[in-house]
Amino acid sequence: MNKNYNEFDLSQKPALEVLEKIGYIILRPEEAEHMRGSKYAVILQDVLRKQLQKINVFEYRGKSNYFSDKNIEQALIDINESLSDGLVKTNEKIYNTLIYGRSYPEIVSIEDGARSFNLNFIDWKHPENNVFHAVEEFTVEREDGQGNVRPDVVLFINGIPFGVIEFKKSDVPISQAISQMIRNQGQDYIPQLFKFVQIVMAANKNEVQYATVGTPAKFWQVWKEETDSEEYEWYEKELSKAVQNRIATVQDHNIVSLFHPERVLQLIRYFIVFDKNDKKIARYQQYFAIKEVMKTVQETDNEGNRQSGVIWHTQGSGKSLTMVMLTKYLMSELAH
Repeated sequence: MNKNYNEFDLSQKPALEVLEKIGYIILRPEEAEHMRGSKYAVILQDVLRKQLQKINVFEYRGKSNYFSDKNIEQALIDINESLSDGLVKTNEKIYNTLIYGRSYPEIVSIEDGARSFNLNFIDWKHPENNVFHAVEEFTVEREDGQGNVRPDVVLFINGIPFGVIEFKKSDVPISQAISQMIRNQGQDYIPQLFKFVQIVMAANKNEVQYATVGTPAKFWQVWKEETDSEEYEWYEKELSKAVQNRIATVQDHNIVSLFHPERVLQLIRYFIVFDKNDKKIARYQQYFAIKEVMKTVQETDNEGNRQSGVIWHTQGSGKSLTMVMLTKYLMSELAH
């Protein structure tokens, strides 16, 4: 069926259709609230509990073991860090837990007693084991108790919120959505949501900008796919699956680029860094440059030698950040 969205439609309906096509389960607000337990809580507790049990199997002396219910419940508590250190520092603590997991003791046998094993909140090695949800009109109680805030769409990995999208009508500048997003991160609004969040997006069907938590308005960025990149064929295929029977909008392009489960796991794992009290996410130029370097580094000649190369950067284009992200990627990928 051909769907037409007129100039007065908010963008979130077609956005949810695209998200569903690329692998998200769409939850009704009331379903999500039941899983959360309250409007103040933001984790989908039922989803996270089930995923922690599913993706965490540890080996000991050739036997597969599962974490106890006690440790699963403790993990649910531990991921929900206090905001006492401020939003960005708290976000960094949660980010590190998402990337590296946490260690919990398990009794493995009467003879050996307890041993500590790593519990992961995201399965980075087997991305297909993670589950993605999207919730429209996600109502969150304000930190100061003065009512609620309702982000347009909130995205989840394994029940943990990682993305927030604010939409505007096509004739409304997205600067309004950016201002709204920044305001909502304030200590009197809903920082308990944003302490988990990795990517934020402001969108209408013709214009999109993205950032991460704590990013000032002047540093929000546009994303573009590089047509000569190795990933462009993959991107075109995923876009064509996500948008059918209508022309893809700028919003459609960006949702596939930034929130497709395959892409977003890479962005979160490798392309976010913390610099003192600032959190930074890669520009598209940095992303594709680093991916090209990784391709070159992983290729060897007949004698096992790796290639060298040069990345050209203009002044002020983020050379230092590119190097930090590249180092992060190299250390993780080449360690295997």
